[in-house]
Amino acid sequence: MSEWINALGSLASQNLFLAFFIVYLATIFLGNVSAFATFWIAFRGGFGAWGTPLALIAIFAAEVSGDLLWYSLGNKLRDTRLGTFIKNYLPRHEQLEQKMQKRNVRYVVLSKFIYASSFPIVFMVGWSRVAFKRFFKTSALTLAVWVPLLMGIAYGLFSGLSPLGAIATFRQFEINFFIGIAAFIVANYFLTKLVKIVFGRWWREENGENE
Repeated sequence: MSEWINALGSLASQNLFLAFFIVYLATIFLGNVSAFATFWIAFRGGFGAWGTPLALIAIFAAEVSGDLLWYSLGNKLRDTRLGTFIKNYLPRHEQLEQKMQKRNVRYVVLSKFIYASSFPIVFMVGWSRVAFKRFFKTSALTLAVWVPLLMGIAYGLFSGLSPLGAIATFRQFEINFFIGIAAFIVANYFLTKLVKIVFGRWWREENGENE
């Protein structure tokens, strides 16, 4: 891992565009963990003086692109042989589609705040043929809130852990980085719990937890 971080920092010093393109692709497929790692490196100065705002732009673009990709994938697969197979063997898919059609805005919003839920939810939104304009507007507005919040969480963890590496060898940075990743996952887990509590009754009804 240290070699990868070092290589990305070295690449950024030579070709910043390529470094952020790698960040962009990684965030599409890895999601919040990649975004957190990018902000962490940016706060450390790995991307130069403009690293933090550039990281913010790259991550926002990646999150939007990821949503478009998963939405399009769900939308296009529906009428294929694979889609027919899924419809035949996925239990309660009709009820799930009805829920997506009825409450798609709320689901898209929740997908940003619940760990590892973005792909399946956005895929099902596309699968259910929710209007693209409605989906895209909701996704973009939610990400405009979520990405800065994610940056704030990353900065808080970075600031809180940085005294541990005050003497700062790269090895110490790597240890702090892994601690930060673990702390972020834990924080995201409790954020998920908080969202479920806030939405309480609706969440239980939608997911059949009372059945």
